[in-house]
Amino acid sequence: MPGVPTGGTGPREPVPGARAALLLLLAINLFNYIDRQVLSAVLPMLQLDAALFDPTDPDLNFKLGILTSVFLVTYTMFSPVFGWFGDRGSRWPLVGIAVIVWSLASGGSGLAGAYGIMVLTRCLVGVGEAAYGPVAPSMLSDMYPVADRGKVMSWFYLAIPVGSALGFVVGGLVAGAFGWRMAFQVVVIPGLILGGLCFLMRDPRVHLAPAADAPKARSPGYLAVLRELTGVKSFVLCCAGMTCTTFMLGGVAAWAPTYIFQREARFALTPAAVTKLEELKASDESRVVPDEVTTRLRSVAGEKEYDFPAFKALLLELLGPDRLRQYGERVYEAAPTADSATVGGVSTRFGAIVVLSGLGATLLGGWLGDNLRAKGVRGAYFQVAGWGTVLSFPLFVAMLYVPFPWAWLPLFVAVFGLFVNTGPANTILANVTRADIRGTAFAINIFVIHILGDVISPPLIGLAADAWGLTTAFLATSVMILAGGILWVVGARYLDADTARAASS
Repeated sequence: MPGVPTGGTGPREPVPGARAALLLLLAINLFNYIDRQVLSAVLPMLQLDAALFDPTDPDLNFKLGILTSVFLVTYTMFSPVFGWFGDRGSRWPLVGIAVIVWSLASGGSGLAGAYGIMVLTRCLVGVGEAAYGPVAPSMLSDMYPVADRGKVMSWFYLAIPVGSALGFVVGGLVAGAFGWRMAFQVVVIPGLILGGLCFLMRDPRVHLAPAADAPKARSPGYLAVLRELTGVKSFVLCCAGMTCTTFMLGGVAAWAPTYIFQREARFALTPAAVTKLEELKASDESRVVPDEVTTRLRSVAGEKEYDFPAFKALLLELLGPDRLRQYGERVYEAAPTADSATVGGVSTRFGAIVVLSGLGATLLGGWLGDNLRAKGVRGAYFQVAGWGTVLSFPLFVAMLYVPFPWAWLPLFVAVFGLFVNTGPANTILANVTRADIRGTAFAINIFVIHILGDVISPPLIGLAADAWGLTTAFLATSVMILAGGILWVVGARYLDADTARAASS
């Protein structure tokens, strides 16, 4: 049976059921990012649960960090495996199983009675999402023509800012009302329903299938796909540009709230602040901050105000480096002045910036790329991604030196510029790869941009901050924004030829 007519690297018109598939995949992606951020939302409560942690454990923050990173590591490592399988089998069942697995694993996180079980469930969440991440955009590329892909990818990846924000909000609200364990159950029922719906969908390969008498092509091996992709300049430059911006976005997401808080916070070690620390209890009613620490703090309690560097120096003198590392965060949370910036307030404002800028930029990038391409602009998707990123560089640097609250404006525009590339960059990946290797191509891209991007950027920025301070660390790493933009601008000269070559393969 002949399939839908094709043109370029996809159909000439959306295949039957394309809109329903887009809505289903968008809903899945939304809950995907809600699930990712629920953990971040409940970390403050999680560390007080005596079933999982000893609140006086000197390695507490490290163990909390492991919970947030094991997901990303397993997601990154398993994506190439499932992308390869996605190019060789029916993809909707693979997506359905993946969604069910990470939904159940997320629910399992809420039932974990020991730290090791919590680590295992977060690993399973990463494995489940690895089976979904590279396959979904590959399917969308098979359903929509090249001319519409920018907008389609933008709608699909709109889930990143919106889902992330909802994860923080919904996770925080549910945890506040019913406890942190219940927050992990939020995605379970919706995830199971969405996963089940996947088994009712029809793979777009059915619509695009060749005639019955056409010879069946043999799927290339993984190494052959990798060799082919390294010869596609547009793919290599796009992947390199995404790695640079992923590095920076991961670092900014991890450290920007801390940086802003340290710039704007003011502290007073009042008797009331020390009392608050004395009353802080874990779930088994044991004290989080021991008596020897609060006794030392009470010895200098008063109304004097300090900025962050001066307050840190005071605590270092009182507590020493080991106790400061262990209890400093608790003291900072207990001692801000009435008019000081707070961790919660800064995180809320920064989250709002990510949502609003990400929402507008993601939609604008896809729409602009499609329209400029229709008008014959050379390498349109690269141009949109590249210049949007290049323009965000000076604004990010300006944020480091402009005083708050004015600094929120360049930060908003800088984050906007970093999100503009989301739709165009993923559209480039789809357009310059053949349909039969597209899942593997997306999986390789996921592996590279994370393992060289947001997996390593938070600790590297942290190391630089320990040596020279966060302002210098951000200034030094901001060159990654400029590098990513330049790589995309350079890639514009190759995009049209590589797209045509993929179409004729």
